[in-house]
This record gives sequence, structure tokens and C-alpha cells, in this order.
Amino acid sequence: MNADDSNEPKDLLSRRLSSQPDGDDPTAAQYADDDSGANAGAHESGRADTFDAAAFDPDATAAFDPIHDAPVEDQPTAEFDPVSHTGTDAPGGTEPGLEGASAAGAPADGVSSAAGATARPDMFTDEEWALLNGESTAAPAGDAPTKKLTRSERKAAKRAAKVDADRNEMRAAEASMASRTVEMPVRRRTPLDVIGAIWITIAFPFVALALAVRAVASGWFLSWTYSWRPGFPDDQYGFTDADRLHYGSYTVDYLFNLATERYLSDVVLPDGTPVFTSGEIAHMADVKTLIGILTLVAVIGAIGIIVFGLYKCRPTGSGIRGSLRAGPIVTLVLFAALTVLAVIGWDQFFTGFHNVFFADGTWTFYMDDSLIRLFPPQFWVDAGIAIAVIILALCIFAFCMSFVGRKRRAVQ
Repeated sequence: MNADDSNEPKDLLSRRLSSQPDGDDPTAAQYADDDSGANAGAHESGRADTFDAAAFDPDATAAFDPIHDAPVEDQPTAEFDPVSHTGTDAPGGTEPGLEGASAAGAPADGVSSAAGATARPDMFTDEEWALLNGESTAAPAGDAPTKKLTRSERKAAKRAAKVDADRNEMRAAEASMASRTVEMPVRRRTPLDVIGAIWITIAFPFVALALAVRAVASGWFLSWTYSWRPGFPDDQYGFTDADRLHYGSYTVDYLFNLATERYLSDVVLPDGTPVFTSGEIAHMADVKTLIGILTLVAVIGAIGIIVFGLYKCRPTGSGIRGSLRAGPIVTLVLFAALTVLAVIGWDQFFTGFHNVFFADGTWTFYMDDSLIRLFPPQFWVDAGIAIAVIILALCIFAFCMSFVGRKRRAVQ
């Protein structure tokens, strides 16, 4: 086809229509190659019922539709297909597309079938032809064979789906945690933090000592010493273990009650003789004063520990963990030194302790005095060991408490 010939498509259409053989004529291929007027006339007479050549007007605005033999006004306009309507530029003026269609067994007229599909030329594959016609090469979904899964395959699929769901959930949780911004409060050490740390460190030994003394100066320790302590010496002057426990309970009760010295003066033997002399009562009054001071210091120290501990545990505080470790360490060092001195020479340690806290001559007694009979030297050795064990336990407990509630800083 020449680009400058405007009437070439219409002439081509006329030649194709004139060269179309009847569907029943076995010599249809001859009409495709013959351009003579005689054959055209014969062909036109054979198709007089479908096309009238005299009524064809090349200049009319209505184009002839070779598919249904009707004007375009009655049907949608069909675009010219250069594949199926090959021009006369081919050698011999023949139409290769039409010959290919006849060779492939398509309708002899080379046009669309009832379904609207054109014949495929030999030069195109099925896939190429489908793409040219805008069709999809994929098989319909309903035509795909379906395979029935076995029970094990269904279980494996469910497990895989569950693993994927758990993995996605974990990733979402990690992404959510990563998106959070954990802002840790800035800790600032104020003068009160420093004072609180010093207070806790110094007060802890007094609190521990007061608790240990109170545990030893009690009825249960006397009962253990007199009744269950193996090798505890007996009283050479007639006190039984029950008598020791009875009269000794008055002394430990006097140390922690609000009674006056008359409390011990009223303690008498079965014959009415006072159990304690005036010197013994005076010494017990001094001991009571010393224990009272220790108890008062321990109570004040404990209150300060609580107050400063709460202050140091505020969101921007320095924390109490360091002080809870420093206090037990100082206590252990101090009492370890005292223990070494006591082990090296108990008599010297005992005498030096009384000389520090009591006046000379007020704490020495005869062997037949009630205080010596109730509390022999072995009792004070056992009491010292018990105090050391209790203080050690308190230090270990406080040191372990310094690690409670410890949190790692969030990594941003």
C-alpha cells in the first residue's frame, strides 16, 4: 500500500471482497490470485445475496463492514487490521495473511469467526498472536487443576502460617519497643544526698549493735544458755537453772523498762533476802543508762536512714544502694577489729570495755554475788559470739538489699 494513495484501502477492500470464494467452492485459492474481471464477475454473482457492487459508493461516508455486510451506522466502526488485511505490496498482488489463514484451516474469507477471533498467520506463534490481539496467554483460573492436600501437608501449612504470624507479631513488638523513647531522669547529687550517705554509713553500725544487744538481752537467750548450752558451768552456791532463769529475767527486763532501781530491790529470795546488793543495783542502773543511750542513738539513726533513704530514692536522687553497701562494710570492718582483740585476749578486752564505759570500782564484784552467779564469764563469751553472728547476718542482709530493684538503663 502506498501512503499517497488515499483510495488504496477502499480498492483493496473491493479486490478482497471480489476475490472471496464461496465456502463450498474447493477452488477458493484461485480467486485469491486471480484479478480478472471474469472471475470477479462470477464471484460477485455467487455472492449476490450478500453484497451489491452497484450499490457500493466509494465516496459515501458509510464504510462497508466486511464482517456482517452492514453499514457502519448500524454497527460499531471496525478499525483496519494491517495483519489480516495485508496490502497489495506483496509480490504478485497476493495477500499473505489470507493465504496463511487458509493454510491454517481458518474461514476462507480471512475475517473474524462468529466469536470475533481472526485467523493466526503462520509467521506468528500462538503467544505472539494472543499478545497482538490483546488476549492473555495465562490459562483461566477455573481450568487450572486443583490438588487436594493431604493431612500432613495441611498441618505443615498451618504450622508455617502460625510461625509466620508469631514472627510478624514479634517484629511488630520489637518495632514498637524500638520506637519508644525511654527518657531516664538525670540524677543530680545535692548536699543532702552527701549528708544522707554519711548518715546511713555511720548510723548502720549503731542500729545493728542495738538490735544484736536487744536479741541477746532477752529471755530466749537466757533460756538457751541455762538449759541448752552444752558445758555451761553450774552455780557453786546453790542456784539451779530454773532459779537462774527466774532471777536473770528480772535483770534483762529492768534494762528495757521504765522502772526505777526499786524494781531490782524488790527481788528477794524465798527467805526474804534481797537477791541483789546495792552495788549490783547501781551497776545495773549504769548498764541500763548505757543501753538506753545506745537504743536512743539507734532509733534516731534508723529514722535518719529511712528519711534520707526516701530522699535519695527520689527520681533524680543519687540512690541508696551505695550507702547500703558502705554501711555494712564499715560495720564489718569495725566489729572484725573488735573480734580480733577479743580473741587475742578476752580478759583484757573485757576489762578495757568496762573501764571505758563505767567508773572504776563500780563494776567489780565477789564470786558469791548474784550478778556473778547469774552471769559467769562463759555467759559473756557466748553473748559476744551471739552479738557478732547477729551483726554479721544484718550486714549481709543489708548488702544483699542494695541489689534489689536494680534496673538496666534502656538502650535508645
